[in-house]
Amino acid sequence: MGNLVSVVVITYQHANYIKQCLESILMQQTDFDFEIILGEDESSDGTRDICIEYANKYPEKIRLFLRSRKDVLYINGNPTGRFNFIECIKEAKGKYISFCEGDDYWVDPLKLQKQIDFLEANPDYTIVASNTNVVNIEGDITKVINNPTATFSIEDMIKTNFLGHATNTVVFKRTLLSSEAIQSMMGSPVGDWLIWLIMLEKGKGYYMADILGTYRMHGNGAWSGKSADDKIKTMLQIYDFMLTVFPNYSLNIQEAKANYILAFQSKKKKAKKSVFYKIYKKIFK
Repeated sequence: MGNLVSVVVITYQHANYIKQCLESILMQQTDFDFEIILGEDESSDGTRDICIEYANKYPEKIRLFLRSRKDVLYINGNPTGRFNFIECIKEAKGKYISFCEGDDYWVDPLKLQKQIDFLEANPDYTIVASNTNVVNIEGDITKVINNPTATFSIEDMIKTNFLGHATNTVVFKRTLLSSEAIQSMMGSPVGDWLIWLIMLEKGKGYYMADILGTYRMHGNGAWSGKSADDKIKTMLQIYDFMLTVFPNYSLNIQEAKANYILAFQSKKKKAKKSVFYKIYKKIFK
């Protein structure tokens, strides 16, 4: 019957974390088959050796793809894992895709079962996520992302990517992600947020109360590792990119962008002595 779910794991310089990530996926208890699409981006810290070890140990479960740094895509002049991310999505064969980056991990052995049960029973929903822990580099819980259990829409997601720290809990319908949509991620300032919007353009999203995953906050994270300057620039670019991909929601996008700018202008007035003032002054003249 094949794998119902493809778990996409992209990893780079995660030697201290990748074992915990893979073990948390392998511990999943399901009444369906799932595969792990593991993309290793030519790390220099031993991550690649660990991935090879696990792929050899679990050949029936893990499909390993060894990337080259020559293929790395640069966005705003910074190297990213976007090529690895996109190529792994292309390899996914399941009806559904779940994400777990190599420095994150799951905490519930029924994580996949709970979410797939929901999506299979509610075909009008295209994406599901859940609450998640946030840990520091030592692995200590510093915060719990505890959003209200609720249905959410594309309009909600345009306002802000409230799944940012919960990406490792997301499951969505791969069958609704066209090859054209995947290709559009090449030019997008962000990858996961675009996918959420594509899913929500075709159905509803649901946020579960369970804490199913853990997001690790550290200096090398795809978002947490960005400077404040880069974060602001990226957010503005994201909203501009949304306008080209989702023209039917242009008013919602323009409103969200305006609110974002106003929020930072307000912060600028209150924080003229802060280290971020020069950044605000440069961008919001």
